[in-house]
Amino acid sequence: MGVPFIPLEGEARMLQRVLQFINTAMKHLLNLIMVVLVVSTFMQVVFRFVIKNPLAWTEELSRYCLIWLTFLGAAYAMSKKAHIMVEFFINLFPPVGRKIIISLAAIINLVFFYILIFYGLQLVQSSMSQLSPVLRIPMGVIYLAIPIGGFFLAVNLIPNLIRDIRKGDEK
Repeated sequence: MGVPFIPLEGEARMLQRVLQFINTAMKHLLNLIMVVLVVSTFMQVVFRFVIKNPLAWTEELSRYCLIWLTFLGAAYAMSKKAHIMVEFFINLFPPVGRKIIISLAAIINLVFFYILIFYGLQLVQSSMSQLSPVLRIPMGVIYLAIPIGGFFLAVNLIPNLIRDIRKGDEK
């Protein structure tokens, strides 16, 4: 189930293809992160309860994978319009009202995504010197999921907004 392809001209078509490529790459990265998460969690269970000698690094790795999975997954879900939306309320309005409500919701979302990006970058900068306890990864690398996720959420929201405004006349 994908979002319908909007026929565009020139540069807009190229941008759409670039975004589709990025989202496809993100999907594959998410699959890889999920595999690492599942394998590390499985290893933790086996080593803790079967072998009775828990591994220190698997819990931390699983936690960091889950953080990245959450933020990148939200951005990928935005590209597929897979986030929850209450359409019942929106459908009560005429097409012009729908466009206004959808636009206002998008503006509020973009403000939130800007906050994620802006303060996420500050968090990344302030925590680059702090290392994770076991894996010794700079915490800024882990927190980088916040501004990157916010950026891709915003980038994927724009085409969805354009599609929603264009289809507003159909209902």
